[in-house]
Amino acid sequence: MMESKFMHAVCTVLFCSFTFCYLFFFQADVMTVVQHLASGRQTFYDPLLGALLITLTLKLLQVGVSSLVKLNKRGFGLTYFPSFLVLTIISDLQPTSNSVTFGNWLWVAPLLLVVYTFVMLAVKRFEPYEPELRSYGPFSQIIWINLLIFLCFFLFTGLFSNSDRYFHQRAKVEALIDKKDYAGALNIVRIMSHTDSVTSMLTVYAVARRGHLSDSLFHYPLMGGASILRPGKVHSWLLPDSVLYKVTCKSANYQLVGFLLDRNLYDFARYLPQYYPSDSLRPRYYKEALKILSLKKQGLRLIPPYGKGSYAAYYYQR
Repeated sequence: MMESKFMHAVCTVLFCSFTFCYLFFFQADVMTVVQHLASGRQTFYDPLLGALLITLTLKLLQVGVSSLVKLNKRGFGLTYFPSFLVLTIISDLQPTSNSVTFGNWLWVAPLLLVVYTFVMLAVKRFEPYEPELRSYGPFSQIIWINLLIFLCFFLFTGLFSNSDRYFHQRAKVEALIDKKDYAGALNIVRIMSHTDSVTSMLTVYAVARRGHLSDSLFHYPLMGGASILRPGKVHSWLLPDSVLYKVTCKSANYQLVGFLLDRNLYDFARYLPQYYPSDSLRPRYYKEALKILSLKKQGLRLIPPYGKGSYAAYYYQR
């Protein structure tokens, strides 16, 4: 009896520790995005509270399964499978522009539960005939068998949940910008292996909010041209379109940077004097763009190498 209670306690501590740490430290930003979209953009996810509530709910699910099948020996760890399955599914929900999808889990999960039911019936039938334990204590056979079962469940969750590095990075950028931590978001963007149009839109927004749109934007990976400056073709998962429009619709720098992103230097030079009539007041990228345009009219171009983060590096990149 004491051996069984100790095994139950070990399994509970392992499951709760793993689930909480997994949700709070690894999946917090992904869950923030998924929960917001799943609620129709009506509610927001709190990482600490969310991790605690999900961990408690999944533990209660295990308690319900355990009370139903009443396994108390070597197969006890199997009662945690439905909880690990639910944890894996919610960690692998695929966000769309306005909602989330379950993907292949719509048919994989029912199939796994059917197989699980047959396995549990077989284990339950075999349990009365299990041989006596050959060891006792914290390193007993029953503990190690259940630890091995847990290891398989840990691997299952790790392998089949969403562990895509780029997806996690983009979710992190979205969450940091939503918290107004623009410097933190830009630090993530700087180390991303590639970008997309939505991340580019958020990058421009974050740089603009820090007041460096005209002198440091091109230090970050960008794609999509001026069409990604504001929502339309692209949308943020967390930041409402109305917020982006309100902040950027009357920005002169947004208009001028749009010309630079499209490499449209002729229109850029035509509108620039309206906002910066004096050359001495013009920011770094604007002076650089005028120099490129002047050389272009003469059939010339700047000689590489171009400085890191310079507009020339972006302009001549094809």
